[in-house]
Amino acid sequence: MEQRRDPWAPFRIWTALTIGVYAVRAAFAATWVGAIPGWVLLLLLLVALALATAALLFPGRVVPWREGEPMGWWGRFLADRRLGRRRDPRDPSR
Repeated sequence: MEQRRDPWAPFRIWTALTIGVYAVRAAFAATWVGAIPGWVLLLLLLVALALATAALLFPGRVVPWREGEPMGWWGRFLADRRLGRRRDPRDPSR
């Protein structure tokens, strides 16, 4: 059986690292450790956002794909649009 990988794992690990760096910076504000520049924290935050975006855009690594089903959120979005076009907007029963 194929092992599935959680796409949110890198985001959680990176977020924990970011919070840890910020906590160390705040705890040792009067020493050289607290002199971590703000752009380092901003960079850590931007990488966390990129990892979260990747996890949202590519969830197909966790959800098993079946033949004929759309892949990813974009495929499901397009499938929903195609389904919506087939409906008759004047028919209140649907």
